[in-house]
Amino acid sequence: MKNLFLILTLTICFDCFSQETEKTEIAAVEVVVNRFFESLEKQDTVLLKEVAFMEGQIWTVNNTVSPARHRMRYFKDDLKTFQSKNTFQEEAYKIDVQIHEGIAMAWGPYEFRLNGAFSHCGVDVFTLVKNEGNWKIINLSYTIDKEGCEELKSKK
Repeated sequence: MKNLFLILTLTICFDCFSQETEKTEIAAVEVVVNRFFESLEKQDTVLLKEVAFMEGQIWTVNNTVSPARHRMRYFKDDLKTFQSKNTFQEEAYKIDVQIHEGIAMAWGPYEFRLNGAFSHCGVDVFTLVKNEGNWKIINLSYTIDKEGCEELKSKK
């Protein structure tokens, strides 16, 4: 009976430790995603390089035209746009994070403002990998929408 109690206690402790580790990793992914938004707003190339691989891809699906237009560029291409006089602000509503063995996905609706004015909304999908103990973005895919923004916002 003592052995059964010991095994049961250890199993519960391992499960609790596992859940805490997962919460810590989810929080770490969220920090990287939020720092990406910060790099965009501050046009901070050093911060962008900290959170994303410059050879990583950015895919857009522009739903404001028919048919939808797809475009790909690299994070390093965005370094040039950071020298713009425009201001960029992206607000993510709710980020859902999934993690498995050194790879993570963060998905969430957002609203984008250019020079303080509403530009568009959509959904961001970040793919991250754990590199030398830190999460780093290797891919960002997002939609560009003008319609359905209130519906996306309600998914907060």
